[in-house]
Amino acid sequence: MTQVLEEFSELIDPKSNRPLLDRTMLIANTSNMPVAACEASIYTGITIAEYYRDMGYDVALMADSTSRWAEALREISGRLEEMPAEEGFPAYLASRLSQFYERAGYVTNLNGTEGSVSVIGAVSPQGGDFSEPVTQNTKRFIRCFWALDKSLAYARHYPAIHWLSSYSEYIDDLTEWYSENVSKNFMEKRSRIMAILQEESNLMEIVKLIGADVLPDSQKVTLEVAKAIRVGFLQQNAFHADDTYVPLEKQNKMMDVILLLDDRMKELIDKGIVFSKIAEAGAVEDIIRIKYTIGNESIEAPFHELQRKINETFDNLIAQRYRDGE
Repeated sequence: MTQVLEEFSELIDPKSNRPLLDRTMLIANTSNMPVAACEASIYTGITIAEYYRDMGYDVALMADSTSRWAEALREISGRLEEMPAEEGFPAYLASRLSQFYERAGYVTNLNGTEGSVSVIGAVSPQGGDFSEPVTQNTKRFIRCFWALDKSLAYARHYPAIHWLSSYSEYIDDLTEWYSENVSKNFMEKRSRIMAILQEESNLMEIVKLIGADVLPDSQKVTLEVAKAIRVGFLQQNAFHADDTYVPLEKQNKMMDVILLLDDRMKELIDKGIVFSKIAEAGAVEDIIRIKYTIGNESIEAPFHELQRKINETFDNLIAQRYRDGE
């Protein structure tokens, strides 16, 4: 908490050019404070958020962590000699969690202004056990779940959100919006990228046993494209001016380039070109670097040039293949 106070006072808010701490409120309860204070802190935070929401602001509330709050709830329940439920938590744990999360939302205030409260609740189960009551009851009430993976964090892949364990149930609700405001086939491209990542996960089980060298070239292409997705698209540098925030238009263009790479590499494999020559072309490295080499403004021309370069590189490989065959 001390580190947060020190760093937030030094970080500059890009909206106001003032310290980020100027529009940040912290409710902290240390381990040597009364259990009742810990149990009440989460309600203090959401009440303050609703106060600013009623003033017409959009408020983001980060609750870290609801697991520690639930443990305080369990201790208070035990002292009150209430009947314990699963793992000693009180029987009303689920209702308390739902009452907390349902206070998030977008509202029209009585004075005609509009405000919102967005809640991000961190769940930190002991031993990473997602089957424990707090995690399971939380997933019952929320429709979006980011699963943090410690192996990604150890590999310095940030944000360390695992793409296969995480999910969102807002996809169907947002499909029409993406179609109208970003791209008509945005969700189709998203589905293709998720399928590539899922296939990579399946192949990695084989790679761990017998190595990647024995895989057919078509599956090596899948691993290479998945690497471009993971490192070039999903990995993000919060300290880079262009990569801190990436507009949807640029994300859409990045998806186009990655899927073009997938299509062209598979085309070359079908034409009998070995994977080693395709990898030597360096197209994957070019795609991984685009989050830094292409800014967030005037993106149309740089992406068009990159696509032209990829097509030209692979067309030259095909032409060389035909010349060697002749």
